[in-house]
Parts: sequence; C-alpha cells; structure tokens
Amino acid sequence: MVVLGWLLRKTVPADVHKVLYAGKGLTYGHTVTFSEKKTKKCWKPNVQRKSYYSDLLGRKVTVRLTTHAMRWIDKAGGFDAYIYNTPDRKLGSNLGITLKAKMKVALMLNPDLRPPPIALRLQRKPRRWTDGPPPLIKRKLPWKMDFTDTAHTSDKSHTVVETPV
Repeated sequence: MVVLGWLLRKTVPADVHKVLYAGKGLTYGHTVTFSEKKTKKCWKPNVQRKSYYSDLLGRKVTVRLTTHAMRWIDKAGGFDAYIYNTPDRKLGSNLGITLKAKMKVALMLNPDLRPPPIALRLQRKPRRWTDGPPPLIKRKLPWKMDFTDTAHTSDKSHTVVETPV
C-alpha cells in the first residue's frame, strides 16, 4: 500500500498508478457482531475493467477503473472529456496523466480534431420523473369542510341598509 496524503488524503492500494480511482481508496472500519465483538476490516473500492473508444486517440482503450470513475465519465460527457478536462491532481494516477498527454499530442498533430467540451450538467436523463415533476398526490379528507354558515345570512344585525343622499 502507498500512502499519498498530499494527493488523495487516503490510503490507496499499491496499483494506484495503473487504475483510475477518481478519489476513492481503501476504507477502514470494524464489523460488529451480535455480541458486539469488533473485528478490523478493510473495504476495497469496486474496480472494474471497461473499454472506451477514444475519439482523440482513434482507438479503443481498455482501462481498470472504479464505478465512481464510471459515473464521473458519464457526468463529464464521455471518456475523452473526463480525461482531458480533469486536472492531474484529481486524476491521481500515471495512467490518467499519460492518457491526457497522448490526447494533447494527438490534438497538436491533427488540426481536424477538437478538444472535448466541458460538460456543465448530466448528459443523460435522470431515471426518475423524466416527463416533469411528480404528480401531486390528492388526499381524501375524512370529513367534508363546509365554510358556509347559515347563521350569518339570517341574522338581522348584520344587514346593511342604504340611505338615500
């Protein structure tokens, strides 16, 4: 294990430079049994292997990355946009930094390519309420509220009499 306090402020696994962790690292804690025994435990990030097509590099890139990094790639608008627009200190691995350097060289060598845009919002629709806000829930009241009071209509003291001028 390597401790990179100045980089991620966490303990990260030894293969930190081969995987895109996106800020995730090892988490330490205890598992507590019914008898309240505490056993030390280490939780590792969920690392997956995934292939992305890079428009800037012109080829498919297979990387190991966490599911948190996959969500950030979706939010950024694609693999190229995530790698190109994320600062080096947030990428936190040699893999990400070398991919970014290769993308910058490809942009310099090929004038037809454009850098990926910076995404300001999620690129896909949210999963809930895609057609608008949720429908209002109509509650049925246990009683019928009636504000008309018949006592005021028959009361003579409240009648207004117009006087001619």
